Amino acid sequence: MKNLQVEKLFNFKDKVVLITGSNGQLGSSFSKLFLAQGARVIGLDKTKCEVKNKNFNFYPTDITIRKIVEENIQDIIKKFKRIDVIINNAGVSVFTKFDKRTEEELDKTINVNLKGTLNIINSYVKIHKNKKLIKSNIINIGSVYGLVSPDFRIYGKKDNFNSEIYGATKASIIQLTKYYSVILSKLNINMNCLSPGGIYSKNKPQSSKFLKRYNNRVPMGSMAKPEDLHTGILFLASDKSKHIKGQNIIIDGGLSVW
Repeated sequence: MKNLQVEKLFNFKDKVVLITGSNGQLGSSFSKLFLAQGARVIGLDKTKCEVKNKNFNFYPTDITIRKIVEENIQDIIKKFKRIDVIINNAGVSVFTKFDKRTEEELDKTINVNLKGTLNIINSYVKIHKNKKLIKSNIINIGSVYGLVSPDFRIYGKKDNFNSEIYGATKASIIQLTKYYSVILSKLNINMNCLSPGGIYSKNKPQSSKFLKRYNNRVPMGSMAKPEDLHTGILFLASDKSKHIKGQNIIIDGGLSVW
């Protein structure tokens, strides 16, 4: 059901919105959000998305391979003439402890979270310049753990232990946002970052003990749901954010300030 107040503030009708990691919990939630606002959504993921909507187009994409990324973005712009919004949402993590970190785990996390984001940005900018496109809005998904260390006291033996390499890649994403926001301003490409705190996993719920300990660390007293990020992502994707550049919007229930 469409929200008329939201439509009045944020008009996405027929806007072209590209979302990486579109089959994940956040990616699928963002896809449905923008589709509900009348946007044309392009999903990029390695695994096929189950979103059924005539305005949803899926491109199987390994974002760690620059050639595939460039070819797909070229095809998208050829078909839709532009990309209004890019949401760099794709990301992975590993949950073993740092002293047991394997080289494969390092490579996978860096390649997807950092190299993949760079591939999307650099490929788009190249085409944006060649095609002399008018403007675009890029939102990178960071993490509160790109800003602060996890509280290791909240993890039990069976809980997914937040990793040092995940936090390092997300800190890099926040810095890349600042760098690109400056250098791309002259091309009328706006870039900002949204950093969530912990998100409740509906498909693989966190343990009740972990949730209790995590919630006690958050002033709001709970983990976020994907929907809690919707207002932030709509704002950053809209023309209303045109004077906001290189900023990192934190939606974490207060975790990072307590």
